[in-house]
Amino acid sequence: MRILSLLWVVAIFLSAHSAMGQGAGLARPRRSTPVPTEISIQKGGMIYVGLGGYVPSGYWRQRYGNLLDIQTGYTWLNGSTLLGLEGGALYSSQVKGLDQILDFLITPEGEILGNDGSYSSLRVEMRGWQLGAHVGQRYALNDLGSAKSSWFWKLKGGMMQHKMAFMSSGGVPMLAAPYTHAMDELNRGAFLGEELGFMHLGRVAPHFQLSVLAFQGWMWPVRGYTFVLDGIQKEPQWSMGWGVRATWILPLLQEKSAIRFYY
Repeated sequence: MRILSLLWVVAIFLSAHSAMGQGAGLARPRRSTPVPTEISIQKGGMIYVGLGGYVPSGYWRQRYGNLLDIQTGYTWLNGSTLLGLEGGALYSSQVKGLDQILDFLITPEGEILGNDGSYSSLRVEMRGWQLGAHVGQRYALNDLGSAKSSWFWKLKGGMMQHKMAFMSSGGVPMLAAPYTHAMDELNRGAFLGEELGFMHLGRVAPHFQLSVLAFQGWMWPVRGYTFVLDGIQKEPQWSMGWGVRATWILPLLQEKSAIRFYY
């Protein structure tokens, strides 16, 4: 009887130990989450922020210097196809021909006087924005179809706007709204853009792209009357530029995962 009791205790102990071992195995699953690295099977999205610059062309060459370009957007990936939305800001601290715009305010000594007789400081900048959509394709740089290194192209289209911003030290009513509306040359219209570049999208960060790009905008005057023409501006103008951009990418790709338990 004692032997049977001892065997019963041993059996209960071994059963409890086995159950604890299985529970420990369930508590420590090993997860494998391979991220797809081939262009043909990648699917998901990319959030990105880019910084670059443009050299102006067309009418802009007469009015502005080099432009700073800040863009952000979202691109949906479906294999090699790129679809997305983007928007950003354009900026230039170089405005040309201010003597033509402000000739009625500048004294023979080349200064601007405030109402109290003191000199007024003035800073003029170009500010604008672009908002649109894009479509494109990407291609692997090797025969394996790897997405780690690829080149891509995009075609873009949307709306853009630009104008001159006047910032003075005050005391000159003609340098404040609504008088500046006749000087800021506010233009708005449709644009087309082209981009060609290199994309790095590997297993680990950083993910980025480097590209050359250009755009052409068919811009219409919004204000109407301008002091420069001493009349109404009616004719649209081409605003164009070409430049380079570096872009940081946050990929949001779908993953295939599997959970396995070991005892």
